Amino acid sequence: MILKFTEEAGAATCSLCGDSTRWTKGPRLVLADGGDTVCRGCGKRHAAALVALLDLAHVADKVGQQGRHLLTPPMEALLDLARAAENYCTSTPKRQTNADQVS
Repeated sequence: MILKFTEEAGAATCSLCGDSTRWTKGPRLVLADGGDTVCRGCGKRHAAALVALLDLAHVADKVGQQGRHLLTPPMEALLDLARAAENYCTSTPKRQTNADQVS
């Protein structure tokens, strides 16, 4: 699976489970070979890190739009962003560092 940026909102059926899926302008999940739509549920089962990254992108875009008109974004928006970032960090597999390999 990959993230694909779309210029407009749309709807289709998930190519893996057949459920209907809607998306907004911006990034969305698709299959790498062919670009068929993938729903959030199937994405979480097969590529949890990509779904977490997708959530992080949506929250960051929302915070950016809110913060554009204010000196600082509201605390609730910053907490949403921190939560999305934490979800992404915990969904990605841990990578071994050179120090881990030596010990």
